Amino acid sequence: MNGKIPVDDFKKIRAESMQNVNSDTITLGKYKPTVNPDGTLDWTIPGNDSYTVMVGDTTYFSLGNDWDVIKSKYNITADDMFDLFNVPALDDAIKSGKEIRFSHDPTAYGECALKKEWQYLKDRFGYTRLKKIGDFWYAK
Repeated sequence: MNGKIPVDDFKKIRAESMQNVNSDTITLGKYKPTVNPDGTLDWTIPGNDSYTVMVGDTTYFSLGNDWDVIKSKYNITADDMFDLFNVPALDDAIKSGKEIRFSHDPTAYGECALKKEWQYLKDRFGYTRLKKIGDFWYAK
């Protein structure tokens, strides 16, 4: 896996990062931290508006707090992480025929993984628009 993560480690990390894999929908979104009463952010607990809370029983990808640990341990960049983990999650979702939805509008944020996921889906699989239905944006 780009020569920096041993194959067995990669397979374990990848398997642990995917949740609810049997769903026919994958939810992508922004991780939002809990806001403490004093206004500080607690990144270890997802806020109510975090995609990991909003997913319900749909498939989702998350490395949680391990994202930075993995980057550091294997000396890889955020771009490497995206290519190694986000891209296969998206490819598998498409291959499995999953509906793609976002808990947050991927066009509303600056450079981030969410925006890169939407761009990847457009470039690689021909998606052209997002349709908001309820609280979610569906890739079409």
